[in-house]
Amino acid sequence: MSSTSGSVNRRSVSSVIASAVVGVALGVVSVIGVASFSGQDTVPQGNAVPADEALLGGPEYGTRG
Repeated sequence: MSSTSGSVNRRSVSSVIASAVVGVALGVVSVIGVASFSGQDTVPQGNAVPADEALLGGPEYGTRG
């Protein structure tokens, strides 16, 4: 009886590993697919505020005074 239960354990462990591998692969493919579909794979260029001006003196908060 122990020889059959060993075989069952190996089959269940291999199916768990196979499911995990397939899940990770599908996750990677879906993330790459969504990123390419959205077209936002670069950092936006434009009106970045320097760090000195961004803290309570930049355009977001008005002027100090």
